[in-house]
Order: sequence, then structure tokens, then C-alpha cells
Amino acid sequence: MAAWAAGHTSEPVAWLSLDSFDNSPSAFWAYLLAALRATGAVPDGHRLGRLRPGRRVDETFLRRVAGAVAELPAPVVLVLDDLHEISNPRVLKSLAFFLRYPVSQLRLVVTTRVERALPMRRPRLRRAVVEIRAAELDFTADEAGELLAGYGLRLGPAEAETVIGLAEGWATGLVLAGRLLRDRGTKAGLAEFSGSERTVAAYLTDEVLSTMTPHVRRFLRHMCVAEQLSGDLADALTGDTDGQLTLELLARSNAFVTEIDSPSGWFRCHGLLAGLLRHQVRMETPELFRELHRRASGWFAEQDAVLAALAHAVAAQDWLLVGRLVVTRAGPRIVSVDRRRLIELLNRIPATELSATAALELCSALVAYDRADYGAVSARVARARVLLVHEQADLQDSVEVMARSMDAALARSRGDMAALVEAAEDALSRLLELSPAQFFRAREYRAIAFNQAGVGLFWLGNLRQADTRLRSGMAMAQAVGAEFTQLNAASHLALVAAAQGALHGARRYAGVALDLATKRGWRSRLQVVPAYLASAMVDLEWDDLDAADGALEEGLAAQQADPEPIQLPALRITELRLLLARRRVDAARLVADRVESDIDGAPVPLLLALWLAVARAELELVAGNPDAVLDRMDYPDRVKDAPRMRVCLARAHLALGAPEAAEAVLVPLQRSAPDVAVAVETWVTTSLVEDALRQSNRSVDAFARAVALAEPQNIRRPFLGAERHTIAGLMERYQWLVPQQSPFVAGLLTDLAVDGATTAAGSEADDLTARELDVLRYLPTMLKNQDIAAEMYVSVNTVKAHLRSLYRKLGVTQRREAVERGRELGLL
Repeated sequence: MAAWAAGHTSEPVAWLSLDSFDNSPSAFWAYLLAALRATGAVPDGHRLGRLRPGRRVDETFLRRVAGAVAELPAPVVLVLDDLHEISNPRVLKSLAFFLRYPVSQLRLVVTTRVERALPMRRPRLRRAVVEIRAAELDFTADEAGELLAGYGLRLGPAEAETVIGLAEGWATGLVLAGRLLRDRGTKAGLAEFSGSERTVAAYLTDEVLSTMTPHVRRFLRHMCVAEQLSGDLADALTGDTDGQLTLELLARSNAFVTEIDSPSGWFRCHGLLAGLLRHQVRMETPELFRELHRRASGWFAEQDAVLAALAHAVAAQDWLLVGRLVVTRAGPRIVSVDRRRLIELLNRIPATELSATAALELCSALVAYDRADYGAVSARVARARVLLVHEQADLQDSVEVMARSMDAALARSRGDMAALVEAAEDALSRLLELSPAQFFRAREYRAIAFNQAGVGLFWLGNLRQADTRLRSGMAMAQAVGAEFTQLNAASHLALVAAAQGALHGARRYAGVALDLATKRGWRSRLQVVPAYLASAMVDLEWDDLDAADGALEEGLAAQQADPEPIQLPALRITELRLLLARRRVDAARLVADRVESDIDGAPVPLLLALWLAVARAELELVAGNPDAVLDRMDYPDRVKDAPRMRVCLARAHLALGAPEAAEAVLVPLQRSAPDVAVAVETWVTTSLVEDALRQSNRSVDAFARAVALAEPQNIRRPFLGAERHTIAGLMERYQWLVPQQSPFVAGLLTDLAVDGATTAAGSEADDLTARELDVLRYLPTMLKNQDIAAEMYVSVNTVKAHLRSLYRKLGVTQRREAVERGRELGLL
């Protein structure tokens, strides 16, 4: 303001610096008139020069002043500096009356730290007021850099950002920082610059705190332990009831207290002032400092602001309170976005305190779990159980539930799915005995336990039970806002659906998980890996190999930061199947060997063992080694007898020329396949077996069943496997017998043609199916189509379908040409 006034030459400037001695109306108006006359803007003999306030300043006098100012020959500027020093209502009322109507020839400028009761409504309505408030006076980064450069400082971007952040745009704070950095050096100055630094503390004490009333100083000393303040929190810290009112008054007074996102009801104290007050309270009254943090912890705990409550308990060094908060409220945060903050706080507990109680032992177990020291986790949990009998009675249930949850987490980290299910179900049984009134985090722990049980049941092959548990976990996680648990449940539900062949359901659940992960920035988190795996499995079954590659790459990338022993081999097995779909047998064999090496000696759950066994069998079938499938059938009974494995066994028998053995293997699956994916594979293989047995009608019927089951889920991969030449022929027959061609069938025909499953004229003899060769051999005879059908025990439509396919493959259009072409190829 002073710089503006010094450079303002277009009008005379009258400057009146006010202080507390100007609080009488007579003195105020006498000084104001003297300031105007001192500018030289009042001509000799002008009545403004003769006006003097009497003992009583009334409205008549004020009208005379206004009239006299209006008669000045030229405009004048009047600066009232530090108006906040005027507290006498009579003075403020007289000034308000003076401003009630426009005063021509006068520009009034007011500087004040506090917006007193000075009515400005009419000037504002006339748009005759320009207001520059505290936020507009904050220094920008560029302005701060210019100011600091005046001290010979050349700060890097990070250093400048640190200084500006500490000063919070406060000009005097930047000046103090500039002097400190100039005198001490940048590095040392940055380390020392705080509210407790000598020069900063002296300024704040003399220029800020000394101007406040004892009540306000006490209020701020109690407030300093909290980074953000509300009226209720203030009352909890002070024990008074005027917290909201005091905060609002301080904010309006620009007393280094500002409202956050008005009208939120939350406030904050300037960082430098808060730092000074914290230092003073901690040094002068350490017990009060700890007590204030305990009060803040209690208040935040009641608001369910768990980490804020824990942070204040740590600051109070009340380790018993820390343990209580962890086992009753904060424990589940280990599987949330708050994990890093939780571990950071727990790492502040002195090592000597960690064995004091069962609750503190579990705090130590969480820290060990975070650094993947699972041996230490197990030891700490065991120690907590030993100390449980000495724990406070109201904490024993919480400690027991958390210990059981840690058992489940340990089992999952080892890949021991049977132990995971046992521990999760154990935790659920205990949780079902407790109500939220008895245990605040009961519902959140239930969500985690349902989820953990579902994950274990899935990998053990109990898909229906897994689906039920995961649905319960997801619903409860949504209800309590546990988004990481919700994400993990949705991801595994996608995996359950994909494993059952419910591909649309798998895509839907994967979409839910990936949408949440994208929204929260969690696409590289461990919890979303199953969604990537499920997406890759769906894309593979839909024969969208490029999309499957993309999902697989994202899954492999996401699991690297926090790998689980089950997810990586599961991803690799899907990679193996993708390589087989592209006929890259050697690369697939390397992946299979790597997976077997990685899981050697580790607990392998049933579903993972089955996936690997099936992938191995498919590898040998694609490589043309069906006898290797039979040689490797030394699996455990639950793997060897699994439906998918039996389908591979049937395909091996068929490839070795034993269709009768293949048929015997498939019969039980034809009666009751466990899910749609297995059913499709069963009926596709059955159609191949019946074709080899020259049972044409039964072959086409089986193929039609496979199509009917596959079409709703768009399951394409079983039709595009190693036997695609034969399947192409079956598809040709199916196409003619079912004239209304669906988009699904049309797509398969296109894929088979593109892949070379069907050929143009001049194909080799082995491109013809066995039944097409049978029909060809009847063509040189005099038998008509009906007679050939009778001889082959099939319908005449089936013979016609074979003929159309036969003519196309031989590149002919009529019976005689087919016979000639057959003789040229040595088929007749």
C-alpha cells in the first residue's frame, strides 16, 4: 500500500496511520482532517480548513465534512492505515455515516487486519468498492522467487517449492526465510526454517501472539496439535463450548487461521504459527502436549477417522492406546490404500514396547507382514496368543479375530489354500459370535474373511462354494466401503465365472474390477491381477488372441510389485495356452517347464495342478505326441479324474486310433458335465469320436449339441483346436443340415477357412473326412442318393451335405467329375 501511495502522482494522498490512542471520535476526526489539509489539496480560506470537531461528533458535523470535501477543487486520496486499531463503536459508527452517501472528490483507502463492524453494503451495491483480501495478497511462486532472488538466492525448483510451501505465500514469512537462507546457507537454512526457529519465533511471538487476548492464545495452544480444526474438535481439545465461534472470529480477523473450502466448517492454522505453538507446548508442558494428542485421538476415533486417531496416539506416545486402536479399528487397513500410512505409523513404536501386550505384538506382526517376513509374522501372532490371557477383557475378542485373520493372510502368502480356507472360516465363526456393538470392525473383518475363504475355495476347485463366499464378501465390502476387498472379490468372481465357462459373467465382473481400479488408480495393484487373468481366459476362449495377450501382459506387470505364489503360475499357464493357440509348441514347452520348476516343492492347490496338467496334455496333443498324454497320467486321482483331464485323455485315445477307448472315457461326461466349458469340449470331442467310428448321424448330433452350448457364451476355442481339419468337415455337414446359419457358426466357418482348415480345389486326399470318402466310393456305382443313405444308415440330407463338401474340396460340380478327380488322386 505504501509503495502504491508513493508512486501515485495523479492525486494528492493523505495518509493517516491509526493506533489504539485514536479511539475517541474527536481525536479520530481531528487527525483525519489534519491529514487532508497536509496534502496541500485544501486551498487557503476553504471551509475544510476551518472545520474542527467538538467534544461531541454528531451527524451535523459529519455532513459539513462531507460537503466540504465535495467542494475541493481537485480529487484527493485518503488512506486510513490499520483501521483494526479502532475498536470504539462510536468512531466506527461516525465513519459509517460519513460513507453512507457518495463523497465526491474523495477516494478512501482502508487497510485493516480485521473486518470490523464497518457497514459497506451501500458502497458495494453501488459497485464503489474494490476489496483486496488475504488470499489475493499471498505471493505466487514467481513473486516469491523474485523476492528471494533479492537476497542473492538462486534456488532450484524443489528448494523454492519447499520455502514457498512453508511460508504459505506469507510475505513476511518469505522475508524471514530469505534472510535465514542467506545467512545460514540454503541446505542448513531449509532444515532450520520453521515456526520454532529463533527469528521466526521472535517475530510471531512479538507481532502475532502478543496482540491476542489470553483466551485466544490458550485456544490456539490447545489447537496446535491438530493439522485441521473443527468446532467440535476444538471443544474436545479445550473442554469449552465456543470452538466454532472462536475459529470463525479468528478466520475473519486474519489471525493466521483460515477456513478450508468454505463453508466446510473446517479450519487450519498457518504452519509456521502452529509449529511455534507445538514447540512451546511440548517444551513447556509436555504432559499437556501428550494429553491434547490423546484427546484428539479419541475424537477422531469417534468419527471413525482411524488413521488420524492412530497418528495422534503415536504422537502422544501412548503405546497401549496405539495397540487398542490397531486391533479394534485400524487392522483391516493393511489391505487398503492406507497400508503405507499405517505401516509408517506402526514403525514409530519403540521396539522395547512391541512385546508389552498382545495388541502390540499384532502391531509388530503387521509390520513384519508388510516386509514379507512371514516367519516373524507367525512368531508374533503366536506370542500374541500367549499374551492374550493378560490382555484387557474388552480387547480379547478383537485380538483373537485379528490373530485369526493374520493366520489366513499367512496361509495365502504361502499359497496354502487349504490352510487359508481353514483360517478364514475360523475367523468367520468367531466373527459371527460378535455384533458391531461388541467389535467395531466386525463387518469389515467379515468382508475380508469371506473374501479370503472364497479365494481359497476357488483354488481348491470348489467353485460353487467359492462363488457364494466371494459374493458375500463383495456385498459386505461395498457396505463398509472396503474398496480393496471389493476389488479383490470382484476380480476372483471373474475368475470363477471364467473357469466355469460363463464368459459373459466373467467379462462383467472383470469390468467391475477394472473400472474400480481405473477410477482409483489401482490398475497395478495385486488385487486386480485375477481380473486380468480372467479377461485373458475369456479372450482366449473367444479366440481374440491379441486382446488376451494384452490382458496377460497387464496381469504379469501388476503382480510383480507384490507377487502371490499362486497367481504367477496361473498367468504363465494361460500364456502357455495362448502359445498353443498360435501353434508355437517349442515356446509353450519352455513355459510349461518353467512353471513346473517354479512350483516344485510348494503347496499346489487342486485347480492350479489341474490347469497345468491339462495345459501339458494339450501341449502334447498339439505337438503330435498323444502317447505322451497317456504316459503322464500319474497324477493324483482328483486331477486324473477331473472332467477336463478326461477330455484330454479321450482326445489322446482318438489320436492313437482307438476311438472306442475314447468313447468309453467320454460317456460319463456326456451324462453330467460340471460346467458349460467342459460340456462344450466333451461334445466337440464326442463328435470327432463318432465321426471316426463312422457314426455320421451321432457325430452331427454331438456337434450340434456342442454348438448349442457354446453359442450363448461365444465359446470358440474348442472348435479351433488341433483337430481343425476334421472339425471343418463336421461344420460343413452341420451347416447344410441347419440351413439358418447363426453369426456364431458363420464366424467359426470363417475362422476355419482362414486358418486353412478348409481348402480349395486340388486338396490332398487326407483333407477329406472318413464319411466323405465313404460317399465318394459309392459314386462310381448306379446307386442314387437315397440308396447310398440306406447303405450308410444315414439320412438323405446327410448324404447331400457330404456331397456338397466333397464337390467343393475336389473342385468339381457334378458326380461324374468327382469320380474322375477321385481316380486321379488315387482315391478310387
